[in-house]
This record gives sequence, structure tokens and C-alpha cells, in this order.
Amino acid sequence: MLESLAPFRFLARRGLLRAGLAVLLLGLSAARAHDDDRGKGKQKWVTSWAASAHGLYPSGTAVAQPNLAFAFPGGTTSANDQTFRLIVRPNLWGERFRIRFSNFFGPQAVTLDDFYLGLQASAGAIVPGTNTRVTFGRSRSVTIPPGQSVWSDAVDLDFVDQVETFALEGRKLAVSFHAVGNSGSMTWHSKGMQTSYITSPGTGSHGADHA
Repeated sequence: MLESLAPFRFLARRGLLRAGLAVLLLGLSAARAHDDDRGKGKQKWVTSWAASAHGLYPSGTAVAQPNLAFAFPGGTTSANDQTFRLIVRPNLWGERFRIRFSNFFGPQAVTLDDFYLGLQASAGAIVPGTNTRVTFGRSRSVTIPPGQSVWSDAVDLDFVDQVETFALEGRKLAVSFHAVGNSGSMTWHSKGMQTSYITSPGTGSHGADHA
């Protein structure tokens, strides 16, 4: 079992949980420069990482799922005032990203806040100086209606072009966010193969923490 880092604990090696949403998560999209017909460099959005919304947690056939009783006691299938830190490996890098969150199967609206995107150091820890706030319509919180998804504002990751400091080949991003109150039944992707992290219920927002 992977050692946990306070306040984050081991969430799942397989069956990557998405709080109240399936982070198509990121339809994580990166802005990339391209030349138009006149040879002028412009930007367009390109999907860098995505996971499909499978169904409501815990439906499906997740493999090697650990005991999540600490995170969802009493058999609950909802998040409650908890922070998630999801780890993803972009297929391409850019200096600007957007994140997509989906509540496609959720039976109720879910409110999330305190979003951050940073470079993973190891386990649930973030490289100092890289954790960057993400907003939605310039707001630090967003409410996603049932059956809907939302895209974040563009966020600039200043560390991406610091090649002398960070070699990004094979590196991963950490997407942190806080579930406000009770999320209701959670949309998820049952075949995730990446370890991610979560705090215990009722522990509040910790997305800004480095570890």
C-alpha cells in the first residue's frame, strides 16, 4: 500500500474516483500554436488528456480497488466537504491549459471550489511554486447541474517553459479541488489506472497545500 501524505491519503490505484463528476477531467486541453493559411501563428485548443464518464460510483468493474471506508464511511457514495487531488499525465504540454469537469450522471447539482493545477513532485505532493489557481468564469467556485459539464478559464502554467528547471517528459499534473458540502452520487470512470488522493470527510479545502 502506498504511503499517504497528510492531509491527502491513498485513494485508488485503479478505478480513479471523480468527485461528483467524471473529470473528463480534464478534457485537459492545452493551447498550442499553429500556422493559419497565411502563415501567421495562432493558438488552438488540443485535448491533452481525457477520461470517459462511466456511470455512478461504484458501478462498473474496477480492479484492485482499495478499502475506501475512510473516505466514504458507512457505504456512502457521496463526497462531503473533501478535497480531491487527481494525478494525470498530459499527452502534450503547453503553457496554457483548460480543465473540463462533468456531472453527466449526477442526480443533483454539485458545487466545487478552490481548484488548483500544479506539477506533481511525488505521490500527493506538488512541486513548490507550481500550484496555480484555476477559475471558472473568473470565480473560484462553480456549480455543475445534473447531466452537464463545464470548462474552466484558461490557466497559464509559467513553469512549463522553464526547461532548465523542469524536464517535463513523463511528468504528471495534479488537479486539486474541493467538494462543497454533500456532492450527491458521484459520476466516475471505473477503469482509471492512476493513483490519486483524497482527504477525509469534513476536513475542508486543501487544494493550495503542497503536500
